[in-house]
Amino acid sequence: MKRMLSMIMIVSVVLGLIVGCTPTGQQDAGTASGDNGDKDKKIKIDMMIASWKGGGWPDNNHPIIKHINEKFNVDLQIQWVPNANFAEKLNVIAASGKLPDVIRMDSPSLYLKWVEQGVFLDLKPHLAEYSNLQSIAKPEEWALLNPKDQIFGIPIYATAQNTIYVREDWLAKLDIPIPTAEEFTIDKFYEIAKAFTTQDPDGNGKNDTYGFSALGNSSLLGIPELFAAFGLANGWKEEGGRLIPMQIQSDEWKAFLSFMSRAYKEGVLDKDFITNTNFNEKYAQGKVGFADMHYQFSQQTNQQLQTIAPGAKFVELAPPMGNDGSRGNSTPTSGTIKVVLSKDVDNEKRDRILQLFDWWVSPEGEDILKNGIENIHYKKNSSGAYEMTDELKAEGEGRQSLLWNWVLRNNNNTFNTYKWSDPTWAKEMEQSIHNAGKYPYKNASDAYIFSSKTYLEKGASLNESFHKTVIEIIAGKKPIESIDHAIAEWKSNGGDKIVEEVNAAFTASK
Repeated sequence: MKRMLSMIMIVSVVLGLIVGCTPTGQQDAGTASGDNGDKDKKIKIDMMIASWKGGGWPDNNHPIIKHINEKFNVDLQIQWVPNANFAEKLNVIAASGKLPDVIRMDSPSLYLKWVEQGVFLDLKPHLAEYSNLQSIAKPEEWALLNPKDQIFGIPIYATAQNTIYVREDWLAKLDIPIPTAEEFTIDKFYEIAKAFTTQDPDGNGKNDTYGFSALGNSSLLGIPELFAAFGLANGWKEEGGRLIPMQIQSDEWKAFLSFMSRAYKEGVLDKDFITNTNFNEKYAQGKVGFADMHYQFSQQTNQQLQTIAPGAKFVELAPPMGNDGSRGNSTPTSGTIKVVLSKDVDNEKRDRILQLFDWWVSPEGEDILKNGIENIHYKKNSSGAYEMTDELKAEGEGRQSLLWNWVLRNNNNTFNTYKWSDPTWAKEMEQSIHNAGKYPYKNASDAYIFSSKTYLEKGASLNESFHKTVIEIIAGKKPIESIDHAIAEWKSNGGDKIVEEVNAAFTASK
């Protein structure tokens, strides 16, 4: 008996020493300061995520999922759904009355509809415990698309990336200096674009090059920088305390369409723009001088061009400046895409999911979710630098970061650079995003447009009809003045009602 009491006393002293030596105020990256619950209990978490090119991982045995399962004692089950079928699949699942625990909502209109139906968990009472998660967005981005004093989704960070690029080698051949931001007016853009069309910059003796191209199926024609230069809204703009849609900007449209129709007539604008659906082939064929792209696309295109034009190179410019100083790079609004939790998750599962997401956006989480697992996705070589493993090379760079790019990420601008990325490339990539962000060109209606029932019912058809007239004017099939008729039709067929409803939501938010 005395021996047993002695043993108990020794164990007590040892436990006391262990507790006394545990640092206070320190937590693992991403661990919330609140009650962690019973970590001994494994919790199953179902996620439904849209997949894009290449699809999701083939099963839930991926090394990163295994890492998450072990770290948080969860059973993470991800259902990847092709983006084209995502809304339909989600509606079918919702009709069954049982939503997945976690969903990434890429559709603001569907998000608003389901918020109204009360199917998502209000996160606001719990966010104070998760400092990493809170820090990924500004207060207004957390509030976007949510009722007052409630938060039903984690906002996804978005930033400008695209701007105007130019064939540096063509400029050099024609002895044209690279224009500075101050010099690069819309008139200078046209002057250079026409030189690219008429002065044989590729040196093949043929009249087969264009100043720039466009996408006939895109509302901003794939060249939003030109719209910005003429003062046209990126959808909607705030003016005089009200939100104004681009469809009613008569003077701006006439100036823009005069520019574009002239470019089409003089061959400065690619004649095939009406049927173009993407720029990839156009740029890689080496026949276009100005391009709308981001840094990563520019580097891929430059590499492709070497087979037909060694030394060819697209380099970044500021967007062209209009006569009144207007300029901009199309800038998405952070928070229109959300990650949501089902209202049916119990408190224990809710806490485990939020702990997971708090770690997810921490430096440790970013390292794992973006770069992958060391010695599986990357390794150190003999010189001490990181490199991809053969397995990841075979799978494809970026396939390890699907959870980072397709589910949730923090607000760093290093989302496309990895531990093994060339340092110069990584630095230029991050700098290009910073540069694009200098000239914000946002849609001022992003928080309000989906509050308009008329827009949801008629917006697509109204905009399609309006866009058809724009294309016809550029192609010389209609006079520039016919834009006024298109404006009048847009307004009378529902546009005026959309403006009224959007501004009612805008006013109510103040």
